[in-house]
Amino acid sequence: MDNPASTPTENTGLMSLEYKLRAAVAQNEGDKQSAILYQTLSLGATKRQKYSLASRQKRNLEELIRKIINNETSKQTSESPTNRDDFTKLCTQCDELPPEWTVIQIAKAYTPMATCLTHEQLLREPTSIWLTVFRCSDPCEGTPFEPILIPLDPPTDKPTAIYPNYFEHIASIPSEVRNAIANHESTASSTDNQANRLEIVEELISSAVQRTCEWLGPWSNLLVGKFRSPIEQKLENEIFNQIEEFSVHHRINRTAQRLVSLVARRLDLLDDFQLFELCCSEQLDLDDATVEALYTLLAEMKLQKFQDKKEEQLNCYPVLLIIDELLDSLPWEMLHPTGEFSRFSNFGTLSELYRTHAKRIKDGYLKISAKQCYTIINPDKNLEKMSARLQMFYKEWYPDFELLIDKAPEESEFSEMLHSSDVLIYNGHGSGLQFMNGETLLQRDINCVTFLFGCDSVRLHSNGLFTEMTGTHMYYNAAHCPTVIGALWVLTDLFTDIYSMLLVGNWIPSTNPIYSKHNICSLDTLAFKAGKWPGPVGLLESIRLFTRQTASQTRYKWELIRKSHAIQKEMTVSISPGNVDCFFETAKAGQTIDIEYQVIDGGHGDLDISFELAEVTGRTIFADYKKSDNIHRFPVPYDGEYKFCFDNSFSRANSKTVFFELIIEREGEQEEANWSDIDLLEGLTPEEFYEMKVQDMEDAIKRVRNNLTKARQLQDLLRSHEARDRNVAEENYFKVNVWSFFQILVMVGVGTLQVFMVKSLFDVDSRAYKLLTKL
Repeated sequence: MDNPASTPTENTGLMSLEYKLRAAVAQNEGDKQSAILYQTLSLGATKRQKYSLASRQKRNLEELIRKIINNETSKQTSESPTNRDDFTKLCTQCDELPPEWTVIQIAKAYTPMATCLTHEQLLREPTSIWLTVFRCSDPCEGTPFEPILIPLDPPTDKPTAIYPNYFEHIASIPSEVRNAIANHESTASSTDNQANRLEIVEELISSAVQRTCEWLGPWSNLLVGKFRSPIEQKLENEIFNQIEEFSVHHRINRTAQRLVSLVARRLDLLDDFQLFELCCSEQLDLDDATVEALYTLLAEMKLQKFQDKKEEQLNCYPVLLIIDELLDSLPWEMLHPTGEFSRFSNFGTLSELYRTHAKRIKDGYLKISAKQCYTIINPDKNLEKMSARLQMFYKEWYPDFELLIDKAPEESEFSEMLHSSDVLIYNGHGSGLQFMNGETLLQRDINCVTFLFGCDSVRLHSNGLFTEMTGTHMYYNAAHCPTVIGALWVLTDLFTDIYSMLLVGNWIPSTNPIYSKHNICSLDTLAFKAGKWPGPVGLLESIRLFTRQTASQTRYKWELIRKSHAIQKEMTVSISPGNVDCFFETAKAGQTIDIEYQVIDGGHGDLDISFELAEVTGRTIFADYKKSDNIHRFPVPYDGEYKFCFDNSFSRANSKTVFFELIIEREGEQEEANWSDIDLLEGLTPEEFYEMKVQDMEDAIKRVRNNLTKARQLQDLLRSHEARDRNVAEENYFKVNVWSFFQILVMVGVGTLQVFMVKSLFDVDSRAYKLLTKL
C-alpha cells in the first residue's frame, strides 16, 4: 500500500489533492474499494512520497479535475489489477492490527475549489466528509471484513450561531482560545470579565462538539470501542444475532448488516429521530417496508435491552482515530468523553508504529515499565511559578524521576533521553523541538512515551499553499515514538501544570511509599496554586487490624473505613413563572452526584421544567429542556462547588412545584459490608472473639440502616408521585367545575333568548316582530 504502482507521481503538495480527486472519481464510478484506497493514501501523501524517484514524473491532473467537475464518469466499475492488489494489501494491514482496536478514519472529500483556495480558506470550505471503518467489533463471523466507506454531506448552516458555517466554527477554535488566553493574561479587567471570556470559548468548543454529534447522528456510535465487560459483550452478541436474523429474512447485504449492528450496540445513546435516520440512510439503501420493519425492531430492542442504562459511561477498548489535517482542530474525542482514544495523521503511520512495537502490545495496550523517567522543567528560565510548582510535585510524588530544572538540554543529552528512557516529560514553552531540529530527530530511534506539556504542542501548522500541515508529533511518530501526548490549544501555565500533574499522576503510580495508595485527584489544587504542597485529602480515616495466630500461620484481616461525606437532601420547591432557582452543593473528587426531580404541580399548566447541573464556572454537565421528571448521575472528577438550577422562565403565568432528591456520596458507601473467610473465627482468644462478634453486630445494624434508608427514599418518591397525581386530579376537578358552570350560563342565556324570540313572533307591536317582517 505504501508504494502502489498507480500512485500519483507529482512531487508537490498537490499529491494529497490528486489522491482525493481519484477517490471522488472512483466513488462516482461505484468503485468503493478504490475510493477507500485513494482516500486513505491522500492523508500523508507528500510525506510518504516526497523522496521517491517516481514522484518526479508528471501526471495529467487537469484531465482528472475536468472529469469530476463535468461528472464525465462511467457508471461501470473499472478496477485495475494494481488497485485491487493495493486494496488487498490494505485489508491485510487492517487484519494485522489487534482485535481489541476500533480504527476509524475521518477525512474531508475532494472539492473542485481546492486549487483556488488558500489553506485557511480550505479549512473553512463546506465539503463532504468520508467516514471509513477499518477495524471494529465485526458482527459478521466467517466473512472477511473489508473497510466500510460512509460518505456524509456537510452539515447545514446555523444562521443563529456565531459561526453559521460548521467548518468555519471548528477552524476558529485555536485562534479563539489563543485570543481569550492572551486577553486573560494581558488585560487588567475584572475577574468576572476574564471568566466570561473563557466561558465564551468553552461554549464555542461545547457547541462545536454538539453540532458534530447532531450532524453525525447515528454514526457517532461507530466511535464506541469494542466492549471490555463480559456482560456488555453478551448483550452485544444478542443484538448481533437479532439483527442477523432480521437481515437474512429481509435480504439485507453484509455491509448494511455490519453498520446497523455497530450502531445498535449502544441504542441508549440515540433518540427516535436518529434511529429513523439510520434506517433511512443511503448507506443501507432499504425500501420503505424494510425501513419501517427495521425501525420497529430497533425501537423495541432499545426499550427491552437498554432500559436500565442511564448514562453514557463506556467500558471499552481503545478507538484509534485517523483524522484529516483539515479537521484536526476539533476535539473528536469529546463525542464520547468516557471512551479511550488515540489520534493518528494517517493509516500508514498507524500501521508502521504497530509493526514496530507489536511485541510490546498486549490485549490492545502498549506495555511500558515507566522505571526510567526524565522530566524537563522550564528550560527557557522564564516560568518561575511553574518551575516551583512542578519541582514540588515531582520531588514529592516521584522522588525517583530524574529532573532537569531551569536548563535546556544539549542535543546529545536530549537524544539520550529519547533513546534510553521509558517516559520523557517536557514542561515548558512550545514542544521541545528547539533542542533538536526535525531532520535530526527523524534519524533517532525513540522508545519512550513522550509528554509535551506546552502550549498547542501537537497542533498542526500550515507551511503555505499546496503543502501538507506539519506538527511536532509527526517527527516523533516518524522516529517510531510509540505515543505522544500534547495539547491542541493554548493554555495558561497554571492550567498546564494542573493538567500535567493530573494526567501523569493518574497514568504512573507514585514512587513515594507515602502516597502509594493515594489518588492524585485527592490533592488540593488551591494549595498547589499557591505554591504549597497540599498533601492528600480524603484519605483513609482508620485501619483496623485483626489478627489471630494458629500453629501454621498468621492471618490478617483489614477493615478500611473511608471518610463519609455523604449528603442526602429532599426538598419540594415552588418555581415562580419566569424565574430560575439555583442550589449549590460542594462535592469532592471520587464522589457521585445523584439527583432525581419531578414536577408535581404545574399551577393550572403543564407539568414540565427545565433543569441544569453545572459547575460554578458555568460549564454545563447535564441539561434538560421542559421535562416532567428525570434522573442524573455524575461521577465528580475534582473537588469543587456544583449548582443545579430549575428554570421556569419559559412559563409566563404558571408556577411549578418541584420535588427533588439529592445524594452525594462515594461509590459503594451504602453497599453491604460482607465478612469473608468465616473460618478466621476459629482459634481466637475470648477477647478477640468478643470484638469480632461485636463487629458483626455493627455490620448487621449498618445493613438494616442502609435498607431502611433505601425504603424511606422509595417512600418519599412514592409520596411525590402521589402528590403529583393528586394535583392533577384536583386540577381536572377545577377544570370540570369551571367549564360546567360556563356551560350552564350559556344554556340559561340561550333558553332565555329562545323564549324571547318565540314570544316576539306573536306580538305584532314588538320591535323584534317588525324587524323580522322587514327581513
